[in-house]
Amino acid sequence: MWKFKHPSPWDFVFFMNNTLGQDLGWFWYYWLWTTESVDGAIENVTTSNGQTTVTVRQYGQMPSPVVLKVQFAASGAPIQPMPNAKMIDDNTAIVTWPVDIWFDGSRTFDAVLDFGSRSIDKISLDPGCRFPDRNPGDNVWPADPAAGRPAGGAAYGMPAYCGI
Repeated sequence: MWKFKHPSPWDFVFFMNNTLGQDLGWFWYYWLWTTESVDGAIENVTTSNGQTTVTVRQYGQMPSPVVLKVQFAASGAPIQPMPNAKMIDDNTAIVTWPVDIWFDGSRTFDAVLDFGSRSIDKISLDPGCRFPDRNPGDNVWPADPAAGRPAGGAAYGMPAYCGI
């Protein structure tokens, strides 16, 4: 099909969009034609009536999905399922929201965690370091007040290459 032809990046873009059945224009624009960066942060965490709200701020210009790793206390009330969450062990869940939460121009997103009343020990944003975050040090809650940054690294199950 491509013998003696000169495919362009647009051919790849159109092929992938058609094959996946999605308009990924936002992705191609930021990843191929800009030097913008991802820079998400956990800005605030509040709990009320068994729901925890994690305020995620997007400091960078490149949008990315919100992926949270939630680590619960070892004991307590049963953990309730959420439709956008996957339990990876008895006390840890990965919760995701699609990238289009940023498409309305908002710089913050309130991720509501409705797992029930079991207390949450730790929350990390982009735990697998899938996105090139400019400052991964602000991707973990709770914050370490002495350092003015989140207590991070291996203690939160984040790979060493994340830079925390």
